Amino acid sequence: MDEEILDPVITGSVILSYQSCARQAWLACRRFVPEHENPYLELGRFIHRTSYRGKGAKEVELPGAKIDVIWKERSVTVVGEIKKSSRSIKGATAQVHFYLKLLKERGIEAKGAILVPLEHRRIEVVFTEQDEQQMERMIAEIQQLASQPFPPPPKWTGICSKCGYGPFCWA
Repeated sequence: MDEEILDPVITGSVILSYQSCARQAWLACRRFVPEHENPYLELGRFIHRTSYRGKGAKEVELPGAKIDVIWKERSVTVVGEIKKSSRSIKGATAQVHFYLKLLKERGIEAKGAILVPLEHRRIEVVFTEQDEQQMERMIAEIQQLASQPFPPPPKWTGICSKCGYGPFCWA
């Protein structure tokens, strides 16, 4: 089997997953694909596709990142993460921090915004030195998790009923 396929990859989506479920993060690191026809994921894809057209460059890719939208406000680069609800702000904030860290490593200073079109909300995200240290610790924790040969056992939480990885846990 191809060695690269087995190599766990930490992405913005993995960071988001890790905030709510270590098993989901392990699966995402290992490139397991969530159920494609999950209605909650379909709604999220629709909102992403139809919102903020013309705002800036959409789906900008970096190694480990696919930034939803990026634009300039005055002379500042803004990284926007589009979400269908503000319910998982903690995870979305961590995801934006991850993107801001990647950009900073490439010499680009930026700020972030979580965009929730259905709620007409824009939540500003700053990236402090403390946030950067916390992100480095989180990445180390995820690397440790991803190095395990098996995922953590499933634990039912409120998000499980909407999760695209449900068949990996509850089938």
